[in-house]
Amino acid sequence: MPVINRLFYKLRHLGLALMIMVMASTSWGKATLLEHYHRLKTGSSTLPGTHISLASSVQDDALSAEVNSIVPTPFENVATALAQARNWCQVMPLHFNIKACTYENRNGVDVLNVYSGRKIYESPEDSYQLAYQFEVIQHDDKRLSLRLRAEDGPVGTSDYLIELEAVPVAEGTLLHIHSSYQPSWLSSMLTSAYLSTVGSDKVGFSQVEEDGESHPVQGIRGIIERNVMRYHLAINAFFSTQSLPEDQRYDATLLSWFKQNDSYPQLHEMDQAEYLEIKHDEWQNQQQIGRAQ
Repeated sequence: MPVINRLFYKLRHLGLALMIMVMASTSWGKATLLEHYHRLKTGSSTLPGTHISLASSVQDDALSAEVNSIVPTPFENVATALAQARNWCQVMPLHFNIKACTYENRNGVDVLNVYSGRKIYESPEDSYQLAYQFEVIQHDDKRLSLRLRAEDGPVGTSDYLIELEAVPVAEGTLLHIHSSYQPSWLSSMLTSAYLSTVGSDKVGFSQVEEDGESHPVQGIRGIIERNVMRYHLAINAFFSTQSLPEDQRYDATLLSWFKQNDSYPQLHEMDQAEYLEIKHDEWQNQQQIGRAQ
């Protein structure tokens, strides 16, 4: 098998986890939440027609992205739901590449077991499992702050970290998600191979200047921006359907997420019927894993 084929084979069967589980960093930058709020309110650095802003960076070999958004859901509802580890296992699997999610308590520590894979249907056994420690740092009537941390990832990647902060605002809730992970030499090589071939036309959301012209960011920054955006949409979809009867909620949440995702051309991956079929099968797998724990 040629070297490049072996690389793609390895990348596919590690579930692209090195590129999709990027949701937080050790630093949230210099801007305060109040500054983010004012920027969103004035339309500065937002996506057109939304109260959403995205940014990404590559510093000291760490890859990071952040999304700030104003969601219409009351803060009390957001904070109560997201402070519970089990609800993240309803949010995260909406993403194309998340195949299943379970939660458990290990010696007093909440742990999320997240299975990542390719966009097509994959069983948990064929996916890569990351174990995230789930920690609520602050949860009161003024702020929710939480962190998910996984020390190890596929092909030598490390320091996966999810930090989310939420505060009440007049419109509902201001959310801030910042993401990062530490790549390895091998993961960087595999990512470069992907970006030079099947991923060469993928772009992100933030604009960069080149030769006097502005265009959407490409490369690894485009990858992490697309994925952090999909997690933002997953949180929004989760809350958009909470008023429905429980037996109707899952299907409605899938539809909500897919329609939001496909409203951005750079996020489109498959048609709705295929997505729904895959996610129904993967949801059944998740239930089976949960019952077996």
